[in-house]
Amino acid sequence: MKQTTLYPEHKALKAKLVDFNGWEMPIYYKGIIEEHHAVRESAGIFDVSHMGVIDISGPHALEFVQILTVNDASALKINQSQYTMIADTEGKIMDDMIVTRLADCFRFVVNCSNFEKIHSWMLINKKENDFKVTIEVKDELNIIALQGPKAKEIMTKLAKEELVMSSFYVTAGKLLDSQVLISHTGYTGEDGYEIFVNDKDVVKLWRGLLEAGAAPIGLGARDTLRIEAGLPLYGHEIITGISPYDLGYGWIVKLNKPKFIGKNVIENLPQKRRLYGLVLKEKTIPRQGVEVKGYGTVTSGTFSPTLNKSIALFITDKEVVKGDTVFVKIRDKEIEGEVTKLPFIKKGC
Repeated sequence: MKQTTLYPEHKALKAKLVDFNGWEMPIYYKGIIEEHHAVRESAGIFDVSHMGVIDISGPHALEFVQILTVNDASALKINQSQYTMIADTEGKIMDDMIVTRLADCFRFVVNCSNFEKIHSWMLINKKENDFKVTIEVKDELNIIALQGPKAKEIMTKLAKEELVMSSFYVTAGKLLDSQVLISHTGYTGEDGYEIFVNDKDVVKLWRGLLEAGAAPIGLGARDTLRIEAGLPLYGHEIITGISPYDLGYGWIVKLNKPKFIGKNVIENLPQKRRLYGLVLKEKTIPRQGVEVKGYGTVTSGTFSPTLNKSIALFITDKEVVKGDTVFVKIRDKEIEGEVTKLPFIKKGC
């Protein structure tokens, strides 16, 4: 299995390590619920260096990104980011990602499970369309995500000055005398940052964040946090046959662009399905694939430490509204649930 540069730090913290798409990653350190509460109430740090970072530069960089992605990269200012997706020629989502326009390139941060697929797709389309671009994999970069209501306070300690930046923008600066690039996005429903740092400085920064009050957080709490926030995950909500419209993300599809791969299919997709939340009446975890009777199946489910209730995400083309009662079938038992809009929690809860 692959390991990030911070792997020895996870071992030293006695993390429970698991195989995550070919990477040996921490699922938890002290416990998922404790770590979940740490992010909601204070701040936590995640090693997300397993994600793929790809820079696109060259005279055709913007044209290339426009063809690859469904969103409009031409609207990006320097140092601005956007959420987007890449579709194949049949309009199927290959991955979702954050794209940032830097001064000299466009930076893609993609899911580790799809890295090879997306990288190959870029190389294929570069060759087929004769784009004059350079596609550079940034293996030397690590990413530490700092999330929680005290994230800015901790960042200020390390920067020795107040960090002022808008959501979905990046800024270059120094943390503990290390040159870094800081992104302001997040995947937990809390305020937070992603810090891009080189191999030689990542351990010092990780330890500095811990000393400043951030708790180490594993993939287990990362999942419970993102489900509470109603955020989709590739392989769960984002699967073959699902469109951005089905997830409530039709706003990222810019059909006014002259062309992007899969556009002719996506623009004709029926917009009947929608992603909803479900709060169960009993404390039992509705796993992915569990039947929501008459409506579809659960795409993600967990026990919500914040709400102290079991929750789930599901996609349906049936008419449902907030407050409707549905039943989830778990081990031959029908559990009552109430439909709710997303997210389950609001920032700061």
